[in-house]
Amino acid sequence: MPPDPGSIFGSLLRGCISDVYLKGDRKDYVESAVFLSLGVCSSIATTYALSLAGFFV
Repeated sequence: MPPDPGSIFGSLLRGCISDVYLKGDRKDYVESAVFLSLGVCSSIATTYALSLAGFFV
């Protein structure tokens, strides 16, 4: 990688960010929503359990 910061970010922009829209089907969207909901619920449950155990003062 070149030492110039502008060219570093330019190469990252070309390699990591794409303007191509990838079409997903409905199953992918439902699966993502379910996993997001499970993650939120487990975070809330963990915080609640830790507060009951007296971890937070």
